[in-house]
Amino acid sequence: MKNLIFQYYIPYESFDADMGGVEMPDWAKAGSANAQKYAEHCGAEYVLSHDRFFPKLDPRLDSLQIFYDPKFEKYNNILTLDLDMLVCTDTNIFDEIENADVAMVHEFAIFKTAGGWMKRIMESPDFERGVIPYGKKIFGKDWMFPKSTLYPDEQYRYMNGGIQLWSKEGRQKAREHFTSVDDYVLHTRYTEQMYVNLQLSQSVFNVTELDTYWNRMPYQWAGGRPDGKINHFLARTKFNMPQLEKTELSIWQPI
Repeated sequence: MKNLIFQYYIPYESFDADMGGVEMPDWAKAGSANAQKYAEHCGAEYVLSHDRFFPKLDPRLDSLQIFYDPKFEKYNNILTLDLDMLVCTDTNIFDEIENADVAMVHEFAIFKTAGGWMKRIMESPDFERGVIPYGKKIFGKDWMFPKSTLYPDEQYRYMNGGIQLWSKEGRQKAREHFTSVDDYVLHTRYTEQMYVNLQLSQSVFNVTELDTYWNRMPYQWAGGRPDGKINHFLARTKFNMPQLEKTELSIWQPI
């Protein structure tokens, strides 16, 4: 079985320009080094891409290339990891997760921690490019995001795109059933995370929900200390990664 860990780096623009330019910043180098070591630990190949796949679209949509570029067909499973993540578990995710199509983490408590932002981008009327009205446009007026199976008290399932574990069968389904990314960009102002969540709402996809420790974010860390199997350094917490990658976070634990 041939597995891959895939990452990509595209320079930041506009108000996020301080995050990194053409040269990869230290935080991204730390994330890449950590992921490469984890790939070796799991017996997987590792690819870090700097090339654009959709040159005329938002660079963050380039993560979708694992569905459409034939060079990825040789892999049974592909784990995509954002560069602002550090793995700190010795668990081999390819062996641990029983994955049919895709495995991701519901962003637990997002409706509380970013409730205003979520409401604005999700529920704004169609002419204001709301994601839910767009979903009803492409899937029918009765469409809605499904509920989370692990966290049923949440309003609906909203998965963070920082970690995605795709099987070959899941990627084949994505090629067949994902709707037009160009139409999505035309009618919304958002990125690949919203797009993937929209597409995975289709019942044809068998989605495995992972607990939050596989994509643990700063607002979830107990006492403010990274405590996940994979920790996700959002926004400017990224700048702490080079120091942390050289500490116990780079010594994988049986978490």
